[in-house]
Amino acid sequence: MTCVKMLEDVLERRAAAVEDWFADWFSRYPAVLSTSVDVRSSGYKIAPVDVNFFPAGYNNFGVDARQRAESAFLEHLSQYLGSKVLIVVESHTRNKKYVDSVMALKDILGASGFQLEVGACGITEDMSAVSSTGATLDVKALVNCGGEVSTTSGFVPDLIILNNDLTSGIPGVLDGILTQRMIPPLHLGWFNRRKSRYFGIYSEVAEKFCTEFGIDKWGVCTLFAHCQDVDFVSRKGIDDVASGVEDLISKIGEKFRFYGLDCTPHVFIKADNGTYGMGVIEVYSGEDVLNMNKKNRNKMRMIKENNPVESVVLQEGVPTSEVFGTHAAEPLLYCVGAEPVCYLCRYNSTRSRFESLNAPGCGFADVGSGIAEEKKRIWRTVGKLAILAAAIEAEEIGGAYVNGRDQLS
Repeated sequence: MTCVKMLEDVLERRAAAVEDWFADWFSRYPAVLSTSVDVRSSGYKIAPVDVNFFPAGYNNFGVDARQRAESAFLEHLSQYLGSKVLIVVESHTRNKKYVDSVMALKDILGASGFQLEVGACGITEDMSAVSSTGATLDVKALVNCGGEVSTTSGFVPDLIILNNDLTSGIPGVLDGILTQRMIPPLHLGWFNRRKSRYFGIYSEVAEKFCTEFGIDKWGVCTLFAHCQDVDFVSRKGIDDVASGVEDLISKIGEKFRFYGLDCTPHVFIKADNGTYGMGVIEVYSGEDVLNMNKKNRNKMRMIKENNPVESVVLQEGVPTSEVFGTHAAEPLLYCVGAEPVCYLCRYNSTRSRFESLNAPGCGFADVGSGIAEEKKRIWRTVGKLAILAAAIEAEEIGGAYVNGRDQLS
């Protein structure tokens, strides 16, 4: 029996116990407001491979998903006083698909009754951004007066929702002790988060869940390792990366042999921080690392906003068995609080089932109403494990964030 079948059996026989288990853990670790979870499903295992606290892609939601998101946001935001909300977005407003996402998020929150403005850090005057359909989005410049953030036009929010992943650090206008609450808090930005820390926490969460319900943890968890102090261009630390890849390949091979799987192990090398699919390559041996060509070394040189790659995660590659039409695909779950509100699939016409699909050529489809309930239960369960690990991570790095300027989180 594959690990996926084991999980399916547990969800069929012990559904109430699984829900109670999650309820108990989320009572101790409340979920972050919004997350997206990238999942790989191979048929023999299903596991999260990335989690983002500042998701884009709201424009891909279907009608039902939008309605679920509206209700979920209203429920989670009603605990905060006031109805004026500022969405702080990325500064790369020339990315039309990102503008589409911000406009969709604004519409979702607006339908919940909030008075909204959109602002960006690093601009000195208001501007208009253009979506892929030609619609315009007003983006306001921001000021900070004694810890009160407002737009230059005088809009003073009661609540700030951050949709900027802060890869390069905290912008000056958001720095210091603020009078308004900000969610997610600043310390969850990629300047402070590390994938290696998250996947370590996720591994512990998966261990607890799988011990409780008699499942092999490997079925819901990728094997991974972490290498620090690397520079792919100068080849600093490359021997350590190659050795780590060989060790991981060996461990994956052991699992394949145990389950009688005729598969070739491979590993993704990922920048330890950051998103957008940047700083990711796949390899099949340590020799692939040592003989890496200039193009791939340059891919691993920098991530978003020219931030250097100095540490990496080595992550078990999970070949996807999902397809959309004739294209390789993978689940992408959008969550508000502890529940998925949208089940997307990311597909890519230019990539194989073994490669990262978060690359040029990818597209998205809301498949929530078209997938079998058994599959949706499995996706939801793995998604909730990922969200729980993110909630624990948020609390742990919040407590460890040594900066008196942190927010009221």
